[in-house]
Amino acid sequence: MTTGPFPGGRSAAVSLTYDDCLPCHRLAVAPALSARGLLGTFYCPASSGDLHANVESWRAVARSGHELGNHSCFHPCRRREGATWPDPAYDLKTYTRRRIVDELHLAERVLQLVDGNDRRSYAATCGNTTVGPDGAEESFVDDLRRFATVVRSGRGGVQPLRKPDFVLGSHSADGKDAAATIAAIEPVLASGGWLLIEMHGVGAGSHGLFVAEDQHTRILDWIAERSVVLWAGTVSGVAAQLDAM
Repeated sequence: MTTGPFPGGRSAAVSLTYDDCLPCHRLAVAPALSARGLLGTFYCPASSGDLHANVESWRAVARSGHELGNHSCFHPCRRREGATWPDPAYDLKTYTRRRIVDELHLAERVLQLVDGNDRRSYAATCGNTTVGPDGAEESFVDDLRRFATVVRSGRGGVQPLRKPDFVLGSHSADGKDAAATIAAIEPVLASGGWLLIEMHGVGAGSHGLFVAEDQHTRILDWIAERSVVLWAGTVSGVAAQLDAM
């Protein structure tokens, strides 16, 4: 019998996260998670066309227990030299802290209109948490505490069984087979803790970054088969359980 901090006394948790509010998320991914008793976090830019065109469908995703996470309004990123994306208007090098805070606040209000929640996790766009020109960057991590339960940014390993870090790394499953992602989760089962898995599209054509449909199915089935000891919870849900320890 396990005596961990997660539901059912489980000592291991994984959060499956999906970025950019894609049609496949509400049409296929959320139902697949729900069918297996798993919960996911969907990071939705507030300007997403799919979000605005299918509000009731996204509301149903949230009502199923999944989390709609903050992913800014316009998905700004620090534009790399020679890159063609993002649009210069959304280059974080040109942002001020005031501008990014205003954008995050608006994104929060839009998502609250969809799901009724007033607090959620935030996934840093492109993993970036600074504004301003190279060499004079200014972090807005402390500002995020006004909006976010925790922040997913960058790569990282297992979060131990203690009060969670505010900024958490993740394992990217994009472009990898199921075996690689399962191998990343296995240490959580062995020693306890929490791991975030980052994905964008599911299936070819869903996004430039994606997990193949059959590999995604294998990941979900593997997690579901271990549900007695491994909890697949939302990012905010797992954070809350650890915070209560």
